[in-house]
Amino acid sequence: MKQFEKIVSSEVIYNGRIVKLQIDEVELPDGSLSKREIVSHQEAVAVLAIKDGQMIFVKQYRIASQQLLTEIPAGLLEDGEEPEEAAIRECREEIGYRPLNLYKLGDFIPTPGYCTEKITLFCATEFERDPLEEDPDEFIKVVKIPVRTARTLFINGQFIDGKTVAALGYYFSIAARKQL
Repeated sequence: MKQFEKIVSSEVIYNGRIVKLQIDEVELPDGSLSKREIVSHQEAVAVLAIKDGQMIFVKQYRIASQQLLTEIPAGLLEDGEEPEEAAIRECREEIGYRPLNLYKLGDFIPTPGYCTEKITLFCATEFERDPLEEDPDEFIKVVKIPVRTARTLFINGQFIDGKTVAALGYYFSIAARKQL
């Protein structure tokens, strides 16, 4: 018996700036056929920025969830860009600081059932002021929250953005074992 699904055919039904939607026909391990809807998404980065005992977040309205969310700085990789370069650029654009140290927290796939997106999570604790112009289609507000308060908000489920929850989970589990 086969262990994995095998793509038999694939049809792209939408190809946009950030995502591509395709319908794959797959052969299942038992030989039967099924359809899979796949969203191909660019890779992204996110940075848990900690400066002077405070975590730096951005607040922005997200139309898909129809909510104003508190998130860590994040964004898509540009063509040919390495995750570390993207993390630095995104911090400069969104919070006005260039990270001088980046610690990789880990990678995660937010929705593996239908989306290819992978987000690389970083933490930075040293910065220099070095802002870039904000993206013209982003309206964000920088918010600083003391680390202890952010931990309490995290434990109480107040953050609901996936990349922020993942980064805080990594950070607080590492912080419990050693100092970052």
